[in-house]
Amino acid sequence: MAFAAHMERVARHLADYGVLAVLPDDKDMAAEMGGQVGYEQFKRAVSRAHIAKVRDPRTVGILVVNFDKRGIKSYIGPNTFAEIAIAFADRKKVYLLNGIPGMYADELSAWGVTDLAGNLEQVAEQFRQTCRPERKSDRNLGKTQLKLPLS
Repeated sequence: MAFAAHMERVARHLADYGVLAVLPDDKDMAAEMGGQVGYEQFKRAVSRAHIAKVRDPRTVGILVVNFDKRGIKSYIGPNTFAEIAIAFADRKKVYLLNGIPGMYADELSAWGVTDLAGNLEQVAEQFRQTCRPERKSDRNLGKTQLKLPLS
């Protein structure tokens, strides 16, 4: 995963806002699996596990931590685009941290993806409004905290 360190920093920052973020497993560990067959099995298992997190009813949306890569501004890779499509199909909110890449602009715009332009406060505020309504009692608050997987 090219942006794993960035995702960990974003998750910590979101935690400061009270947002629970769930990171995908580190696909870079696949190098330790040995051989193409082991790598593919590992990648398939990790992908299924993360997609299950995206589809989890407690997940309100996904935040794509996208940066420039390989000369592409606001890069989104194929696995991440698949996660976005699944989140969209499941009527989850989709946020992009750093812009919409030109190659996917039509689809992402039509799907109502939100470009945060690097501002995490917007997603934190929407999370609070969605998951933490004002209550007379906070005893059920733990049940309302929903996951926000990072891609």
